[in-house]
Amino acid sequence: MDVGIAIPHYGPALSNAADLRRFAVEAERLGYTTLWCGDRLFLPTDLQGDYPGTDYPIYAERGNRFADPLTVVGSLAAVTTQIRFNFSTLNAPLHHPVILARALTTLDFLSDGRLDAGFGLGWMRDEYDTLGLPWDQRGARLDDLLSFLEAWWTTNPVEYKGLGWSFPRSAVGLRPVQPGGPPIYLAGVTERALQRAGRRATGWLTFDAIPPEVRTTMWTTVQDAAAEAGRDPRQLRQMVRVNGEPGESLDHIAERLARLADEGVHEALVDFFFTFTTMAEFLSAAERIAELKPR
Repeated sequence: MDVGIAIPHYGPALSNAADLRRFAVEAERLGYTTLWCGDRLFLPTDLQGDYPGTDYPIYAERGNRFADPLTVVGSLAAVTTQIRFNFSTLNAPLHHPVILARALTTLDFLSDGRLDAGFGLGWMRDEYDTLGLPWDQRGARLDDLLSFLEAWWTTNPVEYKGLGWSFPRSAVGLRPVQPGGPPIYLAGVTERALQRAGRRATGWLTFDAIPPEVRTTMWTTVQDAAAEAGRDPRQLRQMVRVNGEPGESLDHIAERLARLADEGVHEALVDFFFTFTTMAEFLSAAERIAELKPR
């Protein structure tokens, strides 16, 4: 099983740019497969809903600064050569398809083809309201984005009629390094989200707070949807997020990783956002987990 690690690009550990670059270089040296970024615009003091599966006051206390994930990836790609980049998750419906297509293509180009694109719908309605986007259309907006990215990455010139917008027939000369564009991973646990992942993505993003037997059933739904769409379900990848808990030992986190490896998960993402607050702690934990992770 591959093991990736979340970049501390938000919260109190984000203190200076040099530390962020150092973390990326160390993660690559330690053998992590992927550096992962989240996507958060802001955190209201009066939030409409809680972060799923987490005590909100803890999230609120630490969620006081957020660096743009696309910019962070571009910066860290310049100081690394092998490690890949992904998002858990990029709240795709919040981004205009044309702007996001250009950004992702540029990142794949600058990283020499080391970009994956993990998309989700997001859980915070406040962000949609602030941007004037309809909350009840977020799934449709994601589908629209996926179709446009396919057009942008596989045809030239590109012409597209989107959901309330259109792209005139235009030449798109900058191409992704990876043929067909960066692999896309989709998050979600609803029936519709699982079906979408099976039909349209390279793999499924989930988290280990879901009981293994439930996650196995969901994974079967993803694979069945792929088969029904004429795709080979054996080519899909299951990526599982492991959020360290406050006060949780690194040995216990390593045990969680070992269980996921035994389940046949393809990659686990470790995030210390809820566990530590300083970059020194993040770096020390990254080194220890690298020693303990499944081989």
